[in-house]
Amino acid sequence: MLKAIRDIIKLATMKLQYSPERSGFIKSLFIPISEWNALNTKSGNTGSGELPEWHKRLLDERIEAYENGLEEVFDSEEVLKDIEKDLY
Repeated sequence: MLKAIRDIIKLATMKLQYSPERSGFIKSLFIPISEWNALNTKSGNTGSGELPEWHKRLLDERIEAYENGLEEVFDSEEVLKDIEKDLY
């Protein structure tokens, strides 16, 4: 739990820049390369295009749950419409 709190604090203190539209909706988010590299290092992402082993295991677990009917599936278009409805 303490690690998760530290991670949230770290994200909150990043020097992010964003580009809002006239409506105030954020359309772009810029992360300084030093912050991006630090996130990649911490997550174990080497930039090689390969998924880390923990991510592969998680995907395998979710695929298995889906195949066994234990994972609920949503239509992506419907999800996006629902999200957009709440934004405006």
